[in-house]
Amino acid sequence: MNEHRDASGRLTFDFDEIPSGKYSKVTKAIVSEFSMEVAGVKTRGLDEVFQDFKKGNEVVGLEWDNWSGYIVNAKVKSAEPLVREIAGYIRAKFNS
Repeated sequence: MNEHRDASGRLTFDFDEIPSGKYSKVTKAIVSEFSMEVAGVKTRGLDEVFQDFKKGNEVVGLEWDNWSGYIVNAKVKSAEPLVREIAGYIRAKFNS
């Protein structure tokens, strides 16, 4: 797990050991565990997939690309605590 700020200054965690084939499984588990709702359409490319989700006013990106693996980022500053919780959940449930 890597914690950093992306080029837009958003808090981001990436898990390079999670392959693309697990994107849906991990995302569904997160959405269920944190009672989140879809906040945008899913975009899928050759080397990436991403979609935004929300809990209240907090918007979080759940993404995967072939450079970083599974990615969680705070789309708004107020979502940073939620992003930290989600990262801990992923580390506990999906990292070996």
